[in-house]
Amino acid sequence: MKTSAKVGALSALGIILSASGYGVYSRNVENQKDEIACVTVHSRDAVIAVEKDILNKSHTEMFGKNRITLGSLLFHNESVAKNGTRIIVPFTMASHRGQSEFQAVVRCSNLQDIEYDKL
Repeated sequence: MKTSAKVGALSALGIILSASGYGVYSRNVENQKDEIACVTVHSRDAVIAVEKDILNKSHTEMFGKNRITLGSLLFHNESVAKNGTRIIVPFTMASHRGQSEFQAVVRCSNLQDIEYDKL
């Protein structure tokens, strides 16, 4: 193999390793921000963020209805819990078909970063 080919291959390998190292570093910094935020954020703030998100955005793929009212939501405040870098917010949604149980998973450092799971 020619010297220029070896240099090119080593350069490419160096770039790949640098990029992967940066990715790992970024995730570590992000996790540190989440851990620090979880110490200061209150569970009630997460409940309020979930309530606003559900009422203001359409989540038809998850909840099966376009319009959700405050009266159809019951938050289980006593069961809200911090889990690592997330806050788990369980709630019940009532509809004409009955009740369904859900949980919202809220990121501590960004209360608008919410994922929903049906239980």
